[in-house]
Formats: sequence, structure tokens, C-alpha cells
Amino acid sequence: MKKVSLLLVLVFATITISAQESGFSTKEGRKATFARNGFWDNWFIGLGAGANFVLGDDNGDADFLNRLTVAPTIQVGKWYNPYIGGRLKFQGGSLHNFQNNATDMIHNKYFAVEADVMWDVTNYLGRYNEKRVYSLIPYIGIGGGIGWDYKLDDKTHPGGKQRNFTINGGIINKFRFSERVALDIDLSAMLLKESFNHGGSNSYDGLVAASASLVFKVGSKTDFSEALLMDQPLLDDLNRQINQLRQENDRLRNQPAKEVIKEVVKDCPKCPEATKGSFVSNVVFFRLGSANIDKNQEVSIFNTAKYLKDNPSAKVKVVGYADRKTGTPSINEKLSEKRAKNVANELIKKYNIDSNRVTVEWKGDKEQPYAENAWNRVAIFIAQ
Repeated sequence: MKKVSLLLVLVFATITISAQESGFSTKEGRKATFARNGFWDNWFIGLGAGANFVLGDDNGDADFLNRLTVAPTIQVGKWYNPYIGGRLKFQGGSLHNFQNNATDMIHNKYFAVEADVMWDVTNYLGRYNEKRVYSLIPYIGIGGGIGWDYKLDDKTHPGGKQRNFTINGGIINKFRFSERVALDIDLSAMLLKESFNHGGSNSYDGLVAASASLVFKVGSKTDFSEALLMDQPLLDDLNRQINQLRQENDRLRNQPAKEVIKEVVKDCPKCPEATKGSFVSNVVFFRLGSANIDKNQEVSIFNTAKYLKDNPSAKVKVVGYADRKTGTPSINEKLSEKRAKNVANELIKKYNIDSNRVTVEWKGDKEQPYAENAWNRVAIFIAQ
């Protein structure tokens, strides 16, 4: 049993590492990449019970109701992305086996643990939707079981304890109740060695079960967000524009006041956009459907804070947007508002910028500042 437990731990660790590093193809043929979740994100625990019966040599001749036993179940696991999850499942109780053409019944107690890899077929074949009511989730795993207290007609049956390596598989039918609660209808099968039921000529027996469990999401995060990915040429072009704008800001800041005024008067008629404000060389991109600020985007807020600290009289406007190709106008309006306010709050609270120097606007999907659709999931800084 110790060897089996060690093997379960190794399998669970392998699932964790491989799932965090894997990408998965969508129906469109591209890689669907989701932002990596934290260690405490997307965990779950389930409690339930079910009925099981053994597929043995003489068991088929017994009355079906006599074959059924009740088995409580506990499961704990984690979804590493919308498609792949891992869990440990524990179950136990009693088993009924039959001998001599089902005239004799052996009953014993048992406990089993398994490590499973779960595959959310519904999310994989369709579009990821955390609010989907029903999901189909097949799984496969390995584990170990122990049987003891074997009795025949209420008398102790010889043989003592039996330990088995098991192969497990099944299908979970998940019904979502709320953001953190779901019902799992688990149809499972376990392959056991013949010795586990003390009889028969087959090499292996099967343990078939159907259980219902209430599953609770206990992680700090319960969903997944698509990672913002941009082609390298597009990213290089954006960086080039940012660097040019930064150099221009530096040049204008270092010029004597008279030169700046003279140049503005000279150039403004040729550049009507200047009346709308000059772009600070920073933007904050967001993942699909998200207003959370990713770590790799915080540098833009840092640079804006530095700009404001270097220019005490300067102010900045944060304008939030949403891409037009996803969501609805009302959803995108609220999403762009959250994006702009989250960025402004980060600027004010983390970097101690006076709130009077930061204004906020949001455009929803009514305006699209970029031709590239994904780029419009953005908050843009505008110097004032």
C-alpha cells in the first residue's frame, strides 16, 4: 500500500506539471492559451455517496439488489486549465461477493484511493464557458484498494487482508448550480484482482459504481481567462511606436519653454489630433473578458507613474475599451469601465498619485482604437 501511495503522489505531481505547460488546439486550429492560474486557484472538494456492485464469477446469478452496497466518496482536486484536471478520489464501505452459484455470500469491508486525470470534453470540443450548466468529463486513473473483515454467513472467512493495485475509469456528468457549487453524477469502474473477493477462476473482477456528489470550488479563483497573445511582428511594431513616443516626450520636455511654444504653434495645424491630448507611451492590455491587470502589464502603469512624478503639473486620462467581436455592447460597456477604473486605482493606490491628477473614461466597444481586434481589450493613458 505504501508503494501505491507513493505512485499516486508521483502521478498527481506529473499531472500538475504537464497540465500547466500544455496548450490545446481549438476547432479553428489555433492554440487556445489561457493565463496560468496560481497554486490556490481552481481547487475543488466533493462529498457524496453511491451504490456499487462487484462483477465476479458467480455474482451474476445473485439477486441484483443483494449485490448492491452503499459507498461514501470524497474527492479533492484541481483544474489546471479549462480542459485538464486532476483529482484524488477516496471511497469505501462494504462489498458483497457470491460463491457456489450465488448460494453463499461473502461480505467484506474495503477502502480504495485513486488518482485520476480528467478531461472536460465539453470545453475542449466547444467554446470554454464557465457558466455552462452541463459538462461531460471522462477520466482515467490508477490507485490501490484494501479489503478486510471477510465473512461468510456471519463467520470469519479465511484469507485476512487483501491489497490490490487498481485501474480506474469513468464518466462525470457535471451539473452547475452556481459559481462554486455543482453536482457530479459519477459513473465509474474499477479493475481488481480476483483475490480481492476470495474466489473465482477469472484473473480480474470489476467494481462498478454510480455516485452523486456535491462539489464545492474552494480555490481563490474559480474560472480561467484567455491569455493575451500577440504575434511577434505586431508586438515589435507596437514597441517601436512606444519607443518613438517616449523619445519625443523626452525631447519636448528638455526644450526651453519658448521653443516648445513655437514648435506647438507651428505643428498643431498639421496635427489636429494634438487637441485630444498626447499619448503617454503606455497601454495596458487585458485578457478576453477580463478586467484584471496581468503582471506583465504592470510595467506600463509603473512608467506612467514615473512620468507623472517627473512632471508634477501633468495629468493623465485613462480610457478603457473592449473589443467589438466578443460580448455585447452592454457587457463591453461595463467591462471597459472596470478596466479603466482598475488601472486608475492601481496608479493612485500603489504609486501614490493624487486622484485629482487622474481622470477615467470608458468607451465600451463603440470606439476601436486599433485595427487588430485583440488590441482593443485595452486601457490607454493620455497625457493632459
